[in-house]
Amino acid sequence: MSPITEEFSTDEGLSRAEIRAKKRRRMMRRRRTTTIVIICILVFGIGGFFGVRAAGGVFDDLFGPKGDYEGQGTNEVSIEIAPGSSARTVANQLVEAGVIMNSEPFLDEIERREATIQAGTWTMREKMSSKAAVEALINPIAPPKITVAEGKQVEEIKAIMIESGMNADEVDKALDDKTPKDYGLEIEAPSLEGYLYPATYDLNKQKTAEDIVQEMVDKTESELDELGIESKDANRILTLASLVEKESPGDPEVRSKVARSFLNRISGKSQTGGLLQSDATVAYIHGARSDLTTTKKERQSDSPYNTYKKKGLPPGPINSPSKGAVEAALDPADGDWQFFVATNPDTGETKFADNYKDHKKNVEIYRKWLREHSKDDG
Repeated sequence: MSPITEEFSTDEGLSRAEIRAKKRRRMMRRRRTTTIVIICILVFGIGGFFGVRAAGGVFDDLFGPKGDYEGQGTNEVSIEIAPGSSARTVANQLVEAGVIMNSEPFLDEIERREATIQAGTWTMREKMSSKAAVEALINPIAPPKITVAEGKQVEEIKAIMIESGMNADEVDKALDDKTPKDYGLEIEAPSLEGYLYPATYDLNKQKTAEDIVQEMVDKTESELDELGIESKDANRILTLASLVEKESPGDPEVRSKVARSFLNRISGKSQTGGLLQSDATVAYIHGARSDLTTTKKERQSDSPYNTYKKKGLPPGPINSPSKGAVEAALDPADGDWQFFVATNPDTGETKFADNYKDHKKNVEIYRKWLREHSKDDG
């Protein structure tokens, strides 16, 4: 055995104290080695951890789904949010529709604002920032609207549509020479007069003039169905209702009496020779106007709407009547009246008569009111 091998393989010749000292030195060397190994592991482990984190951060920055559009967006798009949809479902829906770039910024904004999203149809824009998208959902901007008041005529409705910003040529195309049948309502009528339902309608860039007119006609159809009016009776009832609308105040009792008075004039017991003699129809011939006073010359017109010369009801309505006027035409009061006059236009007080003699007395009451108020004005 070589001296080197002998030196490390035996403790022969050493005292017990030397042997113990040698063992202690060996233990200390082992402990130092172990400590160094542990320190290396910790150093490389922590470094590796932060290295991975750093690499991951770079990866996320390059490829992670954290991007967001800027601004209020571009083209309008309609979004339908179903009842019970979660915020994440809505976010994914908006991503798919091209409204927002990614869902996470949108969800962060929802959480930050503690916002609640309501179900419904929402007008939004493509490429909106998450902030703008959330704002649009919780504080929607109301679309522009047009309001068709009760008693309006087609020419007046046309002007309202054009004033709202709709293209004049498109409006003309949607209304001129059109009848209810052109919009799917199987009713014989000379025009759309009376079939454009008085209501408020939302406008947006996707709606054309024809779309708006279609909505008006559809609402009229819904009302006819609701009141149980059949197609064969619709034009007659709406025509009578339009006269009631024009020649009476809003009081239901007065309206039902006016409807009966008109019907009595064209009945077998007519005292007017079957003529309605409605100034409202004569005024209609000469264009939309609020003044129902007509001249002798105007009452000589050969128009089928001249009820001073043509017996019975005119060919069609003269305006878009209210539901109250339609109900009066559908269910007129019982009575023998054939004449009526508003004796106090300020209050709407109206007097009815079943003969012309009494009617003349009522007309004199009106003239007295007129004289008194003319003095007040002077």
